[in-house]
Amino acid sequence: MQQLQHVLITGASSGIGRAIAELLNEKGYAVTGTSRHPETIKNPIPGVRYLRLDLQDPESIDLLAATVPDTDILINNAGQSQIGPLEEIPMEKIRSLFEVNYFGLVRLSKALIPAMRQRRSGAIINISSMSGVFGVAYTSQYCSSKFALEGFSRSLRQELAPFGIPVVLIEPGYIATGLQQEQLYSGTSEYFPRLSAFKTVRDRNIENGADPKIIARKVLKVLKSKNPKAAYPVGGDAALLAFFKRVLPARIAEYFQRKKFKSLNIRLIIH
Repeated sequence: MQQLQHVLITGASSGIGRAIAELLNEKGYAVTGTSRHPETIKNPIPGVRYLRLDLQDPESIDLLAATVPDTDILINNAGQSQIGPLEEIPMEKIRSLFEVNYFGLVRLSKALIPAMRQRRSGAIINISSMSGVFGVAYTSQYCSSKFALEGFSRSLRQELAPFGIPVVLIEPGYIATGLQQEQLYSGTSEYFPRLSAFKTVRDRNIENGADPKIIARKVLKVLKSKNPKAAYPVGGDAALLAFFKRVLPARIAEYFQRKKFKSLNIRLIIH
């Protein structure tokens, strides 16, 4: 009989995290999901244990790690987003975003890896974004945090491979999660007309995005794979954009990325 595998999913109260929790719970995994406020979760999934986690609070991270030492599979999904031109984003907001999207994630991973290494088994799946592959205007700090996650994951993958612990990136395109961007801009700034038009396109793309269940199914496929790849672009045009990134000159790949946002001055810059 296969041993029951314990899964920890951060940010499991809604969106992608909830979809993953629902599917893995259905498939017989022992699922623990986190939320900053687990007591307020609407329609909690029967069979899923919910624990509190604030990725900006080191004590909260350490307490969670001590509560779930038997974690076999860590799925780092929780995250935040921002929108605004760099000029207008306060440094404390940038630091706050990185605490959630990067430093908190690293601290939690660091706390759970030793037990996985000692068992010579486990897995870490990091939910990144195509924004960690392509830079996108007005979301420079969100993109930066995801670029950092990409580098972290690919490097950690090499470190943990000898111990039988795969580290895998899931790179969603547009997914209909309703993820809110903290708005950090002024309506009177020179950036506002283009930024406003950009946000309209972005919000429409999110609204019409793929169902979060597509990410859950990919995560399950990764967990069933004997030799998972380093990264999986999923949803919308994610796979096509990843292909462009691999085979096209950077300036042309960037052109196609920018073309999605009619608000930007689209032109192909030839160097």
